[in-house]
Amino acid sequence: MDETNVFSTRDLTLAATLVSHKFLMIGLDFQIEGGQRKPVGYFKFEKTAELEDVRRRYSQGLLTVEPKLFMTQIHGLKAEVENVYKNPHTDFGSN
Repeated sequence: MDETNVFSTRDLTLAATLVSHKFLMIGLDFQIEGGQRKPVGYFKFEKTAELEDVRRRYSQGLLTVEPKLFMTQIHGLKAEVENVYKNPHTDFGSN
């Protein structure tokens, strides 16, 4: 996929919100940061007008997400970052 059509964020709560709103995560990168050297995920989604609208409403505090679903998404995304970090054979989202 052309990188200009990809929206990437390291904001875990935004990524969980997007997944909760049925946006498909198309890729995941990570970077080691901080004194404890923890992996930080960069979550990739296809950039669409609908995604941009949801992102704007997220920034303005105009979205609602079912709390249990949201927490499930948070835990799942954190686990995915750990999996990509610890598994050298992970090839998430590449074409």
